[in-house]
Amino acid sequence: MSDLRFSFPACVVAGKGEITPDDVGLMRRHMWPEGITSRSQAAMAIALDDVCPLKCPEWTELLVESVTAFVVGDESADGVVTGETAGWLLERLSDDATVRTQTGLSILLHVLETARQVPDFLSATVLNQVRLALLPEPRGPRAQGRGGGTAVTQDDLAFVWRVLRSALDRGAFRLSRGERLVLNAIDRLGSPEEHHPGWVEMIALARLAAEKPTIRTEAWLALVTPHMAANDEAA
Repeated sequence: MSDLRFSFPACVVAGKGEITPDDVGLMRRHMWPEGITSRSQAAMAIALDDVCPLKCPEWTELLVESVTAFVVGDESADGVVTGETAGWLLERLSDDATVRTQTGLSILLHVLETARQVPDFLSATVLNQVRLALLPEPRGPRAQGRGGGTAVTQDDLAFVWRVLRSALDRGAFRLSRGERLVLNAIDRLGSPEEHHPGWVEMIALARLAAEKPTIRTEAWLALVTPHMAANDEAA
């Protein structure tokens, strides 16, 4: 993205390294009066987020909503995100499969939640951010503020369920091979005694689902609902 050139007023904003509510209004009027409508606009907005350490909540909300609307609406037919579009988005938001920022992770989550269908590798990549955060040398936005440790916490568990929640709407829960590989890799980083109890239950049911893919949604909902409710209350 080093070859990108910011147009006005993004060039001024990038120069001061801070995005204020006034800047958001200015960019809405001059740069994206109809929202983000092209890949070049989306790439510029993401690059601007990368170079500005200080950002107001209004900017983060605009970026997440606008990029998601472009990816799921303009780039996708009937809400089905293609592999090519998903690959392009990951190139903009990650380096070596590690998402660079919390805002980038929020964009990916919002795409997963908004799209009718996404490639398996996209959800697997987002799940893998949990594994990266639990490594002995953690990296990625989920590692921020963790305080170390390789065991799955309640917050990690809620994140995993957020990624996989769309699968609960298909009548039977089916994990892709990539999703199963990531979940098993996360599980191996800690012992059952170290992981959150809800994780131990989930990984056992995930392995059962691999053998019996007709496990009904109700079984998963009975397991996930308490953890999602606890996370919503904490938020």
